Amino acid sequence: MNRAAVACLILLGLVGHGRAAPSRAKPISIKKGLPKATGLGRMVVVTNLPGRDARYRAIKTFAAWRDAKIVRFKENNVAAVRKALRRDGPEFVAFAVTPETVDINFHYDVLEMCRDLDSDPMPDFHFGYLCARDGPDMEAWVRRMQARESKPPAKPTAKIVALTGSGAQLYGLDYILHFGHGQAWCVTKGMTGKQVGALELERAPVVWSGACFNGVLSRSYHRSQGQYIFMPPATVPPEQLMTLNWVHAGVSGYFAALEGDRGEMAVAEWETFRRRACSLGETIGEQYRLAFTSLPADYPGFPRYVTNRKKRMLFYDVMLRGMVSRLLLSDPSLRPLREPMDKPVHQTTVEWNKKKDALVVKVEVLRAAQGAHLNYLPKSRRGVFDHRVYVRVALDVNSPADLKFVDVAVAGGKKAPVLTRTHVRHEVWGGVRYLNLQAEGPPATTRKGNVFTWQFRR
Repeated sequence: MNRAAVACLILLGLVGHGRAAPSRAKPISIKKGLPKATGLGRMVVVTNLPGRDARYRAIKTFAAWRDAKIVRFKENNVAAVRKALRRDGPEFVAFAVTPETVDINFHYDVLEMCRDLDSDPMPDFHFGYLCARDGPDMEAWVRRMQARESKPPAKPTAKIVALTGSGAQLYGLDYILHFGHGQAWCVTKGMTGKQVGALELERAPVVWSGACFNGVLSRSYHRSQGQYIFMPPATVPPEQLMTLNWVHAGVSGYFAALEGDRGEMAVAEWETFRRRACSLGETIGEQYRLAFTSLPADYPGFPRYVTNRKKRMLFYDVMLRGMVSRLLLSDPSLRPLREPMDKPVHQTTVEWNKKKDALVVKVEVLRAAQGAHLNYLPKSRRGVFDHRVYVRVALDVNSPADLKFVDVAVAGGKKAPVLTRTHVRHEVWGGVRYLNLQAEGPPATTRKGNVFTWQFRR
């Protein structure tokens, strides 16, 4: 195989630690991999909204705009749509559901379905939620998304802000990132959901929240934070929720967490979007992809929140809960940015080394980036973060089907950092095979100029 026989990267970088995790037992099938090649760019709308609900009328308009099939399920039995999603193999899935449907356990059901439709341990579609308080809010939201995609801002404005005061600082912005401690109904010592709902955001911004629990849509498990068992959830009135009030205020997209999370997770999404100008579904999908890369390939599933059940409280488990609880409120296929705002973090090359009869992937660190390099999912007993480099590379159709990981080495500086954990995850997406590669170590791991060399053989 020559150099042209291997297609290049699909980027991204972040940080972690540990040894290579086991391969998944089930063989990976190109033909059965999801999404299907015919499903790229396609969408399915999954809904439990009653046909008489005014929100459903807006969803029918949305589905017609996206040329999307509508698949129904009852109550919270989202597993009923697995067969339809496996059959159609769409790249994007919009879950248009009542806000009361979505809590952390429902989100886990969706996330596991996203991972388990085919035989590889990586995502099988990009998804987002379409939830609004009422029909008028949903109708206005659909119109905003249509307008935002048809005419993205020529000179986009993006800013990290403090969510305080009257919110006047939010006007005139297209992309907004904020931090702070939080609850489902507020940013602590900052704006409440009701105050957000009083805004009229004329530019239909995309907002990233780095505050805990700001992604709650009905039931909040904030009482379980810091506890060794799961406490009963608290139902928050819809008129108080940050999520539904942001939709009412006029956003086109909103990223936040159902759990206690870390602001670094929001930063990673923010940087991914700015660097790639990708769809909103791809942006949140990168967060899930990073989690699945770190988890064992045969990970059985996320522990459900059951009152009085014991809760794992290791640093890794706490960070994992925050990471995978992050969600997108929007059309996952929405692409509201014309071109990247930031430069790449890595440069990746792929070639077949004839002498070694090996596939060689080289990754050079071009610049430092917190979102791309800080590993907030480390295997640390001391409760500290480390760094990671992550890339996703596409393989040519003629590349060997039985590639096996041999080694990864890092060079750069006077003393090369010692890697503490590496991961390799094989994936099929749209009829193309991919390698998800991650190396983790101390902060020096992501020093500018470092070069990582991954080798694979038949």
